Amino acid sequence: MMKKRIHYLFVIPAYVPFAGGAQTFLQSMAQRLVDDGHRVTILTTNARRMQDFWRPPGKDECPLPREETLEGVQVKRLPLAYPPPAPYLFGILRRASHGLHGSGLSPRLQRPLLRRLSGWMPPLKGGGAAFRRLVSQADLVHAVDSSWDGLFTSAANAAHRYGKPFVAQPLMHLGDARVRAHFQMVHQVDTYRHADALLALSAKEAEALARLAIPQERIYILPMGIDPPPLGAEHAPSDARFRQEHTLQGYVVAFLGANTYDKGAFTLARAVARLNQEGEEVTLVCAGPAREELIAYLQGMPAQERDALRDRVRLLGLVDEGTKHRMLAACDLLALPSQVDAFGIVLLEAWLHAKPVIGADAGGIPELVTPGETGLLVPFGDVQALASAIRKLVTDHGLAARLGAAGRQRTLKHYTWERTYRQLLGVYESVLRSA
Repeated sequence: MMKKRIHYLFVIPAYVPFAGGAQTFLQSMAQRLVDDGHRVTILTTNARRMQDFWRPPGKDECPLPREETLEGVQVKRLPLAYPPPAPYLFGILRRASHGLHGSGLSPRLQRPLLRRLSGWMPPLKGGGAAFRRLVSQADLVHAVDSSWDGLFTSAANAAHRYGKPFVAQPLMHLGDARVRAHFQMVHQVDTYRHADALLALSAKEAEALARLAIPQERIYILPMGIDPPPLGAEHAPSDARFRQEHTLQGYVVAFLGANTYDKGAFTLARAVARLNQEGEEVTLVCAGPAREELIAYLQGMPAQERDALRDRVRLLGLVDEGTKHRMLAACDLLALPSQVDAFGIVLLEAWLHAKPVIGADAGGIPELVTPGETGLLVPFGDVQALASAIRKLVTDHGLAARLGAAGRQRTLKHYTWERTYRQLLGVYESVLRSA
């Protein structure tokens, strides 16, 4: 453990109460750093949810404070701007960036254009002054999530200008070319190459970074984690009251994450519909942002599938930690058939409750899920394969119990926040020593 008091500056597009794996990671690491006597500042935006980046919040919503201290962590929020024609300008500029990336233009021509466009990702008020003030005061800068390339590259540029060590954590999604474009534009790759350390969530992400001509010795694999329950406070295997509150019948399949196509929510809905059409009694419970996207998809499904899902889907939207864990305790299994998860922290949370899991054979999920040992894997977007995997677990109780127990054991042994924190401290020590 470092004896000197260090001032860490984290830059992240959104922080609590925004819900996400990156926010959970940063909250856990920041709190431990403060507990160890260090100073932590988080520079973020005032976004509560994803659509806040392009659509102004309602007038009845109470804005988040510009500055506050949360359990010793100093949080400074930059207000998002909405230049006309909002909300459409955001999408237009984002598509322009991705169009340039796939245009075939030389990097020399792309670079200045992409850097210019990145200033709108996201559009902020007072960002330049905040970076100058905060980076000059910090000992180390750590930027999280390069998909918001404006914040990410601004943090890197300011760190370079003031001679501060810079740690980059891209959270690179490894789906199809459309998904990868969010993380591999030329100006983002420049930032990776100039970072003092790059943090990858999985070996697959580390390999993707190495393919961008980044030296292996600057890439560190730092997985996500969970906080185990206190000794003796074991989770119950089910929660009858949660099932009663939400009128859950039959086998319950849980989904945690953005209710979108890339996360696998659409494929999962069709798989559950197919199972009910074939006589299985299966209910799908979804928690997470983008609820309206899944609602629109369900409404557009063929009539037969819509009928099969009647009273078989519960869309909870964003939920608090307590509700999330009650949902996991009440379900029979968790499905995360996603192509955009570099890790999949919700799998650990399900395993904490000894639940079997199904993941997509994509991104970083295969590094977590060992088929037949800790869960099952299916090809992304394959409705029939997903339906078959769910049927296998709901009909073979012995297999489901073995997979859930093995997942829990592996999680408690290898994937705790305390373990992640010790690894992160090692990276920081190496970077600060070199600086």
